[in-house]
Amino acid sequence: MNKAIWGELILLSVKEPAEVARRLIAMQLSREVLWTGLALAAVANTLLFSLSGLLMPGPSVVMPLFQSPFSYLVMVTVGLILTVAMLYWAGRLLGGRGTVQDVLAMVLWLQVLRILVQVATLILSLTIPMLAMLLVLAATVLGIYILLHFVDQAHRLNSLPRAGGVLILSFVLMAVALSVLLTLFGGMITGGISHV
Repeated sequence: MNKAIWGELILLSVKEPAEVARRLIAMQLSREVLWTGLALAAVANTLLFSLSGLLMPGPSVVMPLFQSPFSYLVMVTVGLILTVAMLYWAGRLLGGRGTVQDVLAMVLWLQVLRILVQVATLILSLTIPMLAMLLVLAATVLGIYILLHFVDQAHRLNSLPRAGGVLILSFVLMAVALSVLLTLFGGMITGGISHV
């Protein structure tokens, strides 16, 4: 994919997210490529998180567990895998016909956009902090709008309200999954921290 196509897809993601979703699905990327891309996105997220901590040191507002780059990487990776799984199953439960690859392609492209926003936010935070805050707010609202269209296209729902239902159900499933994971592994994590 050349730079012109990248730029076109990025702009279209804002103007016509449904069209971008259709193009991504039409690419029929293999699971190996998509999962590798998601792993690279997790690494890029972790690098940007660590870089922001180095460039803007100050009182930490994150949990001690996530002050380690490796722990943060694990958290991001698990979060991305759960996002793909919950969006897939929530869509299926509500009558969607998307495949894991379709949902994975949507989540991966959202991560590409998120990384671009993170880079811009980091630069603005060092130069014009107020603009950085506005960018984060705008990106959050726009991200939900894009995600709605992506879910709609991935699951062939032809209905943004139904796509909204998929998002809500996926958040509920995610909360349940996270609570189960914390119940299973919370003791080990807490014990590990207390011995550091």
